[in-house]
Amino acid sequence: MALIRKRRIWWEGVPEANGYVVYASKEKNVFNPKTFAWEATDGAIYKSVTGKTELVIPDDWPEFPTEPGIYYVGISSKDEVGNQSDPFLSEGVFKLLPPSPPLKGGIESL
Repeated sequence: MALIRKRRIWWEGVPEANGYVVYASKEKNVFNPKTFAWEATDGAIYKSVTGKTELVIPDDWPEFPTEPGIYYVGISSKDEVGNQSDPFLSEGVFKLLPPSPPLKGGIESL
């Protein structure tokens, strides 16, 4: 089994929130305040989070894309009736696939 370095997405909790929604996209413009539509936003995936203020990728979100690159991550606070804040936006490099192993090798006596 290959070694995949995990990434932790974290945020500070807010007292009036009873959960959070974490969004991810390779496109920063997805988070444009004029067109962002929360769970209905084209080009973004999302995961609801309750009871904690972090996600470990890929353990807590196995559906997170494996295509390497920079991902934009938005985190919104959600209250008990479903209202959501504007997302807090951050970005980071994600690479969840290992490189190929060497094609040739051996052991020799010297």
